[in-house]
Amino acid sequence: MKRDLMPLCCIVTPNLPELALLTGSEPASDEDGALQQGQRLQAVGPQALLIKGGHASGPRSADILLRSDHEPIHFDTPRLAISMRGTGCMLASAIAAHLAKAKSLEDSVREGKLF
Repeated sequence: MKRDLMPLCCIVTPNLPELALLTGSEPASDEDGALQQGQRLQAVGPQALLIKGGHASGPRSADILLRSDHEPIHFDTPRLAISMRGTGCMLASAIAAHLAKAKSLEDSVREGKLF
């Protein structure tokens, strides 16, 4: 998957446990660790990476968009008060829908988060 599929991807949207698995690491305990893992994963080819912070702790859910030659962009929203499954899939689908409407990657992520 990392060798054959990810280099073809416009964006990959792993949560913290998935990011750890893809980098062969333990789940990151802080933002710096997540950024380091994200940079390692991005080196194998995806054009962009959205590290989803829904599995972190705290009252806010912070996602980080990584792109080559760009500073990381943080998307910080209140954490949902309930536990739900499928929110990451919904986010990835919303981002894809906005990209299909010719929105920029950053705007597509922002619109997806609002959805």
